[in-house]
This record gives sequence, C-alpha cells and structure tokens, in this order.
Amino acid sequence: MKKAIRTFKVERIESANLTSEVYTIPSDFDANKYMASSWGVVVKDEIKTVRIKIVDPEITRIMTETIWHPSQTFKKQKDGSMIMTLMINGTYEFYSWILGWGEKIEVLDPPEIRERIIETAEAMINLYKNNYKQVLT
Repeated sequence: MKKAIRTFKVERIESANLTSEVYTIPSDFDANKYMASSWGVVVKDEIKTVRIKIVDPEITRIMTETIWHPSQTFKKQKDGSMIMTLMINGTYEFYSWILGWGEKIEVLDPPEIRERIIETAEAMINLYKNNYKQVLT
C-alpha cells in the first residue's frame, strides 16, 4: 500500500515525526480529477451512472439549487418529480446521503445501489420493530 494513493482523515493522526525524507507529488497527478467521482472523501469502486427520482416536489428546489456533485444534472418530470443523474462511485457516504432523504427520493439506477438501499431500509424496519417492545419494558 505504500505506493497506493490513500486518503487520511486528519482527526485520526495520533502523532507525526519530521524526517529528512522528501516526497514530491507526481507531475501527472491531478487531485481534482482523482476525487471528481467521489461523493465525499472516499474514492473506490468503479464510476457508475446513478439516477435518483426526487418524488417530493417540495424538495426539488433544495436539490436543484445545491451543488451536491460536479456531475449532477436534473430533468423535470410531468408529474412534478425530478430525475437527478450523477456519475459517481457508490460509497457509504453516498448511501448515507440517500437514506437521509428517506421517502422523498428513490434510487432508480443502478440496480445494485437500489438493492442496497432496499436491504438497509428492511434492516432498519426490523431493528425498530424487534426492539420496540424491549424499549417499552
């Protein structure tokens, strides 16, 4: 992994030592290009076309006036909804963002991201249903 491009979270660095070693960023490395497909700081997996339906007309304004990702495009639908298209790699940061909107947005494509959201929603329902009686006692 010493030769790999890695991202470090500053808060996790416990200590640092100054050495005489010198590191030079390769002249052909473009950090903006490298990070372009990421939703946050995690860069992994292949870039996918993600289509999201914004089903709640009240949040279409919020969605369209915010730059969530450089690749985003929007297309208004006849029913008042909006389709957001992105070119990203699916990471836990992106999944958390989707889940944060709850029932107001729906992943249409790709099927593997849609399925992961379904699995997470089902797991959440099971967690809350199974633990509800325990919380009351």
